[in-house]
Amino acid sequence: MTKIKILLLPAQVILLILLAACSKDESASVKIRDIKFEVTGNFSGTLDATYITSSGGGTNESISTLPWSKNITYTSSTPSTAITVGGGGGVAGQTLLVKVFAGGALVSETPGVATSSGVVVVASPAYIF
Repeated sequence: MTKIKILLLPAQVILLILLAACSKDESASVKIRDIKFEVTGNFSGTLDATYITSSGGGTNESISTLPWSKNITYTSSTPSTAITVGGGGGVAGQTLLVKVFAGGALVSETPGVATSSGVVVVASPAYIF
């Protein structure tokens, strides 16, 4: 009887490791689809945001004042999202900060500084669901 228990112990440990590995893989593949884009800074020129819509297409939106934010819940068929903010007519050295939140948690933060000609472009890294 003792020999049987000793032989079963390694099998139980292997089974436990496999079950734990499977549950981690499943939870890692499910990402939050409630995204918030946020743009802050002191840039005084005209700004436009280009981002992925909830269904996976792209759109442009004028940003009239800072701070600016956009909340989007993405469909399961949309594989990723990102935002690019750009503008002109600002003053050299003015700044922008583009943040991406998933479920309220900050997932990326990308700064930008206006060039000597008053142009700024900030592209966030893609967030993959």
